[in-house]
Amino acid sequence: MILVVGATGSLGGRITRGLLAQGKPVRILARHNSPSEELAKQGRANTARSLIEAGAEAVYGDLKDRASLTAAVAGVETVVTTATATQRGGDDTVPAVDLHGTLGLIEAARAAGVKRFVYTSTYGAVQGHPVPLFNIKGTCEAALEQSGMEHTILWPAIFMEIWIGMVVGMPLMARQPISLIGKGDHRHNFVSEADVAAFAVAAVDNPRAANQRIGIGGPASYSWTEVVAAVGQAMGAKVPVQYLPPGSPAPLLPDEIGALLNGMETFETFVEMTETAPAYEVKLTTLDDYIRRTFMG
Repeated sequence: MILVVGATGSLGGRITRGLLAQGKPVRILARHNSPSEELAKQGRANTARSLIEAGAEAVYGDLKDRASLTAAVAGVETVVTTATATQRGGDDTVPAVDLHGTLGLIEAARAAGVKRFVYTSTYGAVQGHPVPLFNIKGTCEAALEQSGMEHTILWPAIFMEIWIGMVVGMPLMARQPISLIGKGDHRHNFVSEADVAAFAVAAVDNPRAANQRIGIGGPASYSWTEVVAAVGQAMGAKVPVQYLPPGSPAPLLPDEIGALLNGMETFETFVEMTETAPAYEVKLTTLDDYIRRTFMG
């Protein structure tokens, strides 16, 4: 039995359906009155019912409820978690879910004798990182490595769907200029959520993935200026852009996203995938493929 935690999220749902398509038994951790019910109407999540109808078994609980985690991992051989509170609110804070909830899940899995634990972290995460989320992810990675369980840590780069959707898509929908920081010339790797899901599915029973940290990126790295130009070219229209001084808030974006957008203009990200993608039989989505699918659909 494979337990997927975060299954009602967009990435977790893809993983759940991918495992079910392979005929694997899947259990999902679901919540009563989950915010995913509303998010699913916007295409940003999956309902528990839709995953159950696809063949998943559901157990109800919450990462913030340690007792429910003990019940969830009973009889489970593999745990896959994508759970994060970065797009939630209320009591679902990043410290409560991403840190304490994940640490509780790791301990519950260890105590239950789970054989493999697949954890979705983020590229560059490490304990002591100045960005709180990266520090939290790094802390959970360390706990997993010390747990004694066979484990796989997924290190995905920046998700195309989330970041390009916010930085470029939101202003276009609002008919406002796209706001970039500085010269928008620092290059970063963008990866499709579908590709990350494919790696997670492949890691579940692949001996190559045992006790490995797998960096996951797209075929190339791009600056935000290059991304905007590619969107404009695909749309056949000039896309308005305003360049803001470093430290500026980004109009239309949440404060924390604006802060990260500022941070992205202080470093660059390159993920080498020429050997990794073939090793796990994943065909990577190109930036142009994503843009055509999203902005020309």
